[in-house]
Amino acid sequence: MPLSLCVVAALSALLTLAAVPGRAGAEEAGPTNLPPSIRIKPLMLPVLTPDGRVEKYAQMEVTLELADAAALLTAQGNTPKLQDAILGELYNAISAGWIIRGNIANAAALRKRLDEAGEAVVGKDKVTRVLITPTARQSAWP
Repeated sequence: MPLSLCVVAALSALLTLAAVPGRAGAEEAGPTNLPPSIRIKPLMLPVLTPDGRVEKYAQMEVTLELADAAALLTAQGNTPKLQDAILGELYNAISAGWIIRGNIANAAALRKRLDEAGEAVVGKDKVTRVLITPTARQSAWP
């Protein structure tokens, strides 16, 4: 019997909240207009020891915010080229010391290079922002 009273009380509270004026309008407003963007699938990057052995792997995801819908269509049509250009720049960043042991040491330089790589594929001034997200790390297998 006490459990059914708890259920009734919870349902009453939900119905009361749903009936509060002004709350429904906030939920119906919907999301704001977000700029078009393309997410590059998570990319595996090696984490190297000082002697050059692969110690583990880090995974990074890159999202490019684009200037307009036309740029999005171009990016979607050239996704393999875009992924290749981004992966190449991430490997160059490891060589340049901008990514150390899976951590981004020089984010500004890395974003600039990823922006340039994206614009080489999508078009000049079509990439407006670059988001780099480290997503996971895993140990290397023997």
